[in-house]
Amino acid sequence: MMRIALLLLAGAVSTQAITLVENGQSRYRIVIPANAIASERYAAEELQRYIEKISGAKLPIVTATDKPTDYEIRLGDNTQAPRSADAFTICTGRNRLVIAGGRPRGTLYGVYALLEERLGVRWFAPDCESVPKLTRVTLPSLDETQVPPLEYREVFWSEMLHNADFAARHRLNGANYRLTDKHGGRAVVYHPFVHSFDALIPPALFKEHPEYFPEIKGKRVGGYVQRCLSNPDVLKLAIAGVRRWIKEHPDANIISVSQNDTINNCQCAQCKALDDAEGTPMGSLLKFVNAIAAGIEKDYPNVRLDTLAYQYTRKPPKTIRPRRNVIVRLCSIECCFAHPLESCPSSKNQRFRDDIVAWQPVAPLLYVWDYTTNFAHYQQPFPNFDALQPNVQFFVKHGVKGLFEQGNYSGGGHGEMEPLRAYLLAKLLWNPNTDVKRHTDEFLAGYYGASAGKIRAYLDLLHSQVRGKDVHAHIFDSSKAAYLNDAFVAAADKLLEGDDPRLEVARLPIWYLQRPIPLAKFLAVARRAGISNISEGQTLDAWAAKQAKAK
Repeated sequence: MMRIALLLLAGAVSTQAITLVENGQSRYRIVIPANAIASERYAAEELQRYIEKISGAKLPIVTATDKPTDYEIRLGDNTQAPRSADAFTICTGRNRLVIAGGRPRGTLYGVYALLEERLGVRWFAPDCESVPKLTRVTLPSLDETQVPPLEYREVFWSEMLHNADFAARHRLNGANYRLTDKHGGRAVVYHPFVHSFDALIPPALFKEHPEYFPEIKGKRVGGYVQRCLSNPDVLKLAIAGVRRWIKEHPDANIISVSQNDTINNCQCAQCKALDDAEGTPMGSLLKFVNAIAAGIEKDYPNVRLDTLAYQYTRKPPKTIRPRRNVIVRLCSIECCFAHPLESCPSSKNQRFRDDIVAWQPVAPLLYVWDYTTNFAHYQQPFPNFDALQPNVQFFVKHGVKGLFEQGNYSGGGHGEMEPLRAYLLAKLLWNPNTDVKRHTDEFLAGYYGASAGKIRAYLDLLHSQVRGKDVHAHIFDSSKAAYLNDAFVAAADKLLEGDDPRLEVARLPIWYLQRPIPLAKFLAVARRAGISNISEGQTLDAWAAKQAKAK
């Protein structure tokens, strides 16, 4: 790669293997640009920190000078870096290592890729990392560039949400992380995040202006409903509201103009005529969002609008197309997650699959809101591991640029097999073709230690309940789901016997299914693990009180 060879100075035109540390000693220093931004300085600190953990050698961090030395790790020379904010190039040559990344995150991500992919560092969970101990640290000849296929990557699980360093180390750039300047910030900043109609056109207006609200069965209806999207005054209010939000939240680069989390859409003559002509209620919604987007585009060219293709609006219109500053975000809420979307025979999966394929040629900015746990029962076994990689690959193949993988986002986390899911999803969002089996094996060994074999056996047993069968898993399944039969519960309980603390947390889902629930030991382990919620809408303490009362 000739452009990187220029960085290696003194006429170097080829890559070569280098030795960074020998017998705990190093001649190398880490060089950052004189105008280094916060994330590039942090990248140098992280590289220094982990090389010292690996080898005992603490490399000095210096600012670039006119007289380079013969042994340097050069970070963040952005004149030669990829343009993408998250992409990076790693190259070796003439005893030098260069990590040149796009701003603001590329160089930091390049450092993490080097540590993980070349030096063997693993970040399994916020409280579990693996760092090899080496007296000699060498790198092979390197000349590689990584550009993630997804511009927006968000694993919406507690492990990532509550630990910004951990999220950044997995190269996640989502809207809800606590990422600061040192992490390169967030790629997308929403306001609000979703379901914004009530905030945009307040329900209190119904009393004086029922015409702003949907006509359903011949009558204007208030409450938690959609809006009359063909009403010109609603459009004027919405444009003014979006402009106000942009001024109040100048850091936001995506404004949500999205339907409420209900059906209740307008059936007035104007809305219905457009929807009928376009073959979908998305017709009136997308026309409305496009008009707002046109109304702000000149003054705010870097702000995009985000709207949902969700439930009744998921099918694309026949002729209306999203403007270039409009993101369409599809939601897979109805789907089966036991089998890959592309091959599952479920009619719900077939419809969602068809909708993704239909949107691909008409939506230049396509995001997906995906679901990766049972929201009614965080502790209930959920056999979705077989579908994680094929689904991410399917999305990327069909033009999706942003993925939001929703899971257990409660304060305490630790839903069923949560740390493993969060870890694998992070790997997949960066590289959909990554080796999931290797990552799984490494995680089980690193996180569960001697109990890894038991966890592997449990996962195989769980997924055998749905593999190759007409048995499907949805995100609100009850404990009576076919894949949670008595034989499975008994076999899984035996497999997970043991007193290892992490194994006991992994066993909670089986105790959760037993009748009667062994409440005392369930609560003892759950509280020791810090679990706060038993479901999306119920805390552990509230659930425990109900269980105790029912005895």
